[in-house]
Amino acid sequence: MLTGIPNYPSGAVHDGYAPWSRRRETLDGIEVIRSPLYPSHDASALRRLLNYGSWAISSSVFGQRVLRETDVALVYSSPATAALPAMVARTLWRTPYVLLVQDVWPDSIFASGFLSGRWGRQAHNLIDVFVRRAYARAAHIVVTSPGMADLLARRGVPQNKLTIIYNWLPEDRSAQPADHDADLKRALGVPADSLLFMYAGNHGKAQALDALIDAFTSDETRPAHLVLMGDGVEKARLIDRARASARIHFLDPVPRAEADRLMVSADVSVVSLADEPLFAVTMPSKVQSGLASGRPLLVIARGDAADVVTGSGAGVAAAPSDPVAIAEAVAKLSATSLHELTLMGRRGLEVYRSQMARDVGAKRMRAVLRDAARRSRTAIAGPPDRTAEGSVSEQR
Repeated sequence: MLTGIPNYPSGAVHDGYAPWSRRRETLDGIEVIRSPLYPSHDASALRRLLNYGSWAISSSVFGQRVLRETDVALVYSSPATAALPAMVARTLWRTPYVLLVQDVWPDSIFASGFLSGRWGRQAHNLIDVFVRRAYARAAHIVVTSPGMADLLARRGVPQNKLTIIYNWLPEDRSAQPADHDADLKRALGVPADSLLFMYAGNHGKAQALDALIDAFTSDETRPAHLVLMGDGVEKARLIDRARASARIHFLDPVPRAEADRLMVSADVSVVSLADEPLFAVTMPSKVQSGLASGRPLLVIARGDAADVVTGSGAGVAAAPSDPVAIAEAVAKLSATSLHELTLMGRRGLEVYRSQMARDVGAKRMRAVLRDAARRSRTAIAGPPDRTAEGSVSEQR
């Protein structure tokens, strides 16, 4: 694995590492080669670009030996600049690479207000040229949602060059969901016969949680309760906004295992995204978590996240930033029988297991990588009888 000096998520270099030194180590039996970078994950656009660019350049220099020796490289493409060392290896050694696109650039960084003004427009154009070149040079492109595949196809990527592989959960998070635990309802003072909705995750602008709060301050959602677990820049303001309702509860972040236990203690899992075009082609991991929990989902979003849930009968959807629509969806779920809610959860679990689980995704990824390596070998010297081995290129 070719990656960077660890500095995520705070931007501070982890203990035992230095930002401007190379490092080779073995983790879980995998050889890891770390190349230097400028550490930063703050709000400064310049420092973030230095972070992305410094690793792309240093790994293009120090990572060529491993990229030359591999049959195929898998590029974890977020940021998009992570493709640069693989593009260099493609030019120098004809090493094929497969892009795993997690975020569509330049859309994702500009949708968040990362860059603006004249410099932002120039940066947008430069990044767009780079990304299109990375798509063109790639042997294949893997995306994480149907909408993302459609978006790239509209931008000129051939359909036969695109494969959808959903992100999966770690195996310890996708086991058989636990039985209902009434402790959470008792601790919050929620009546046993009232539905408990849970949102777990970041409390930021991208989640647009204001409308969800407003819906639960409406009498139309009685007697349902809402729990918001996590943290984020908007949390303090959201707490203040929710003061008018005794049916809204906030919980601090907890370790992952505890968060998973609390999620299955709720009756309905909530996914919320802002009403942005980019989010319509996004499949947030909360969807997979909700489906794997065996609980019905309320998806407050447009596009892929809503389609996979409503299309499978695993829950209901509501328009984002629309408190009235959200309140109607909550009331609909509250009026649904326990038997039907249970069936919704089972259908969601089946969707996760059949389309998104690790075994399914890993099998598809192996096929993509082996085909890319086989086609490259055939183009050079005919197909030898051996199994492809590969490396992973990513920035962390």
